[in-house]
Amino acid sequence: MAQSKAETAVGFVTFDVFTKSRFNGNPLAIVEIPPGSDLSQQTKQRIAREFNYSETVFLHPPSSQGTASNRRYDIFTTAEELPFAGHPTIGTLVYLFLQGNQAQSAAVPITLQAKAGPILAHFNRETGIAEADIPHNVRIHQASVPLQSIVDVQPSMQKLEANIQPSCPLVSIVKGMTFVLVNLPRTEDLAELIVGGPGIDRDTLRWDHGWESFTAPYFYTIVSENEERKYQHIRSRMIEPVCGEDPATGSAASTLCTYLALRRGLADTAYNFTIEQGVEMGRHSDIGVKVELGSSGNSVKNVILSGSAVEVSKGTMVV
Repeated sequence: MAQSKAETAVGFVTFDVFTKSRFNGNPLAIVEIPPGSDLSQQTKQRIAREFNYSETVFLHPPSSQGTASNRRYDIFTTAEELPFAGHPTIGTLVYLFLQGNQAQSAAVPITLQAKAGPILAHFNRETGIAEADIPHNVRIHQASVPLQSIVDVQPSMQKLEANIQPSCPLVSIVKGMTFVLVNLPRTEDLAELIVGGPGIDRDTLRWDHGWESFTAPYFYTIVSENEERKYQHIRSRMIEPVCGEDPATGSAASTLCTYLALRRGLADTAYNFTIEQGVEMGRHSDIGVKVELGSSGNSVKNVILSGSAVEVSKGTMVV
């Protein structure tokens, strides 16, 4: 059947992100927007729903003034566009780096232009790990979230109430991406959380003025840490009605790690974190985050998100 003049063929590739093994990590679709074409917001949203992944990236071609190492990208969930998200960023960076000269051990830095701001990244071909200096405007909201609001959607936590703080911090990594950080005592408690229940009652979420946004709970347990707490190993889960359970959430991991670093608050200090996510759902993911605090100890200087990705499939979509 001949292709209609109104139709556009776009290439796509899928990656599993925050893993080096296919069928682990978090799946991502990357759609290449052809030069001279322009997909509408409605079309992008429909494509994201068609893939039905937690996020789909739309990668714009280099501008006439730009270069292949400076690219604009859009991130869509099945319901809305996001200003920033972690696993789409790492997956897109690995994809772009692998398009370059395979003989180079150190790839040329790439800048991704996200809605939240520019992201400078590097890639180590020997380790297969991309590092992204992510945009951040960290906001610990004045009002925390009552624990009961979390227990209402996760009944297994009721027996833990005596061992958990009566409220959970509400924290944004950038305007538009917010998480309720829920600290559980043991990894066994993480395993008892349910998927498929209702979301947190938004009436219990009290963002600072002008900061209302996408918000999801991020459950975590600190597995181990060094004596000075400059390194922490964390297990986590992100469960939210729109996407169910997310195997790896770089934005949530970055939010949590900035919060933990700020709580420690040592000036001019770097804190390193490794986060395991997706274990309970059989899609093990490994996320790296480095947080550097400023000279006052109460501000974030840099947030470096790191991880690997592996290509799974590629093809063409007609839209």
